[in-house]
This record gives sequence, C-alpha cells and structure tokens, in this order.
Amino acid sequence: MKLEGMAVSHMKFGEGTVKELGEKYITILFPQGEKKFLYPNSFVKFLTLKDKNMQTEMDKMLEHIIQEEESRRADEISEQERLEEIHSLKVRPDSQAAFGFVENDRQSVFSSWSVYAGSYQSGSSKGKPKLPVRLKLNSACLLTECPKGTAEKRRRIIGAFMLKDNFESSACRDGMIRSHEKYRICLEGKETLYYWDYFSEDSEISKWGNVELKYFSNITMQQILNDMKNIISDKERRQEAEEFYQYFCFINKLTVVPF
Repeated sequence: MKLEGMAVSHMKFGEGTVKELGEKYITILFPQGEKKFLYPNSFVKFLTLKDKNMQTEMDKMLEHIIQEEESRRADEISEQERLEEIHSLKVRPDSQAAFGFVENDRQSVFSSWSVYAGSYQSGSSKGKPKLPVRLKLNSACLLTECPKGTAEKRRRIIGAFMLKDNFESSACRDGMIRSHEKYRICLEGKETLYYWDYFSEDSEISKWGNVELKYFSNITMQQILNDMKNIISDKERRQEAEEFYQYFCFINKLTVVPF
C-alpha cells in the first residue's frame, strides 16, 4: 500500500502527512515535527487515513493481520496444551508395535501412512478389527516385511511412524492406525536393518504367525530409530529421521544417547 503523501489524523497529535513508509515503521510529519509509529499496528487505535477508500483498504489489511495473530496465538495455546499432555503422560515401557504385513500391504501403507491393526483370529469377535489397546501418544509403529521365500530371521524393517497427536486407541474401532503428519521414516534401497537382530536369540523366530502386530519395549524402539537415522545417507531424510528420534525420546522420557 503506497501511503507517502497521504493525509492522516492522530488522536493526540492531530492531522499530519505520511513522509515515509518502511517495513516496520511509518514516519508522519505533524505541525510540531516528525513522529515514528509502528506499522501497521498504529492504525488499529491511533491513526486514521483521511482518504476513506484508503482507510477501507487499511481496515481490510488490519483485519487479516489480526486474524493471523489470533490464529498464531491459538496454535501456541494448542501446542502448550499438547506439551502439558505429553509431560503428564504415563509412559508404559512396552507400548511400541511392530507390524508384520500379514493383513497390510506395502503400497497402501506408504501411500496413506496408516496401518491396519489386524483382525481377531478367534472368539466372538473373530474377523473384526482389533483395538490396539496398548498404543498411546508415545507409541511408534514399526513397519516390517518378510517377502515370500525369505527366511523369517531376515525380516526387514522398512519404515516407522509416530501416532497422530490426537490418537485414542479406544476410538480406533476400524482398526486403522494413522500416522503423525511429520514423524515418518521410509527406508529405501540398501538401507537395511533386520527386525530380529534387536531381540534375544531365544526369541521365537521360526515364523511371525498370523497376528498383524507385536508389542515390544520403548528402549528397543529407541535403538531401532537411532540405527535407522544412522544408515540414511540423504541429508534431508537423515535430518527428518533425527527429528523423529529426538521427538520419540522426548515423548517417552528417554535420554537422547547414541547406541
């Protein structure tokens, strides 16, 4: 908005003329001398343009600025509330989940960044979606696959994601677990980690079984995420994986240390 030379009125200094408009300040020449004011904030209460059409444009601009500021403040409050919720969260030590891609497929999972918890295998709920009851805000979902013809001990880790900030396992009636919009990792090409390498040798690895997900410890997930970020060579993806790792440690109240 070009304001140089425009007549204005100030509630205290009276009428004046705009001398100069900068990025943050406006200089106005009054009969008693020059005065500088914050721009455009000073037009909210103190300054008024004599030209009504220009003042209408100014009002529209100010309304937009005020709405943006209110939105920013609302976001800050929401973020503060989220951090307080995280701080008060009771962290279960084994609330991480690995998915075996028994009822999921790679293409749909990575295109939607959501994963199916699987179905009940027996009982009155047989065939119905499982409730991922042990998953909480601090949980990460580890994505693994073992292609047909590959030994189970060579089951690969192919990705991971944190849960959405508003995740509630009790509301997950369709069994679909949706990811956080930011904290996601997809391993590519030769970026190889094997799932069973993170568990003791006496673990039963002859087969995954028919279940879609298996729960495991937060400490083990921390180690896996640390290794995932360390094998990623691409600078941008590695930074994203580092932020994921830092967030996971924060929300699980774990010390950020390399393994």
